[in-house]
Amino acid sequence: MLLEAFRLIPIFGTKMEGMCSYWAGREALLALALLEGAWGEEALEDVSQPYGLGLDAMDASQLISLIHQAKDLLAGRILEGDGPVGPSLVITRDYRIFVGGRRGREIRMRPMSKAVFLLFLRHPEGIGFQDIGQYRRELEALYRRICRWESREEVERCLDRVLNAASREVNVAASRASEALSCLLEAEVLPAYVIAGERGGPKRIRLDRRLVVWL
Repeated sequence: MLLEAFRLIPIFGTKMEGMCSYWAGREALLALALLEGAWGEEALEDVSQPYGLGLDAMDASQLISLIHQAKDLLAGRILEGDGPVGPSLVITRDYRIFVGGRRGREIRMRPMSKAVFLLFLRHPEGIGFQDIGQYRRELEALYRRICRWESREEVERCLDRVLNAASREVNVAASRASEALSCLLEAEVLPAYVIAGERGGPKRIRLDRRLVVWL
């Protein structure tokens, strides 16, 4: 509803009633996506009461003010332990990964490590390393999008290596992803962001998916 209304702003790049510029619109869209992912629209409804208006009836200035208040409310709930803990991850359409928002720090990974990380991020139920061959098509689609310059033959060779259970290449890719994450995340929250699990069992990323935004 409200999120769809804000999608119009970056598309047309115009000002909403003279108040909301292109970049303000993008910030609002991201804020709304984070809030909806974490709490649903009740986070916005909680701070909209003083206006006496429904969300659809607010003008641009009221909406921007509302978003800032709702972000503060969300931050307060997280600090009180009433929600997901840790910085958000924002995944762009070209699979760049940012910590703490689109203007946050970018996590840089090797192409295959990033593809493996994103594959596990898509599957909160977990994947056993010994079963990763079942996800070849999905992993290939991710890798091709990340590494567009490689030929089909090179892509196939890389996939064959990482999907070969005897080679342990998937372990290496997961370890390299963890190393990249450790450069930007605090030690106390890092375990929730890395690919891990019991020996012989499914591996998963324990991160609360309410903190993950796919743009």
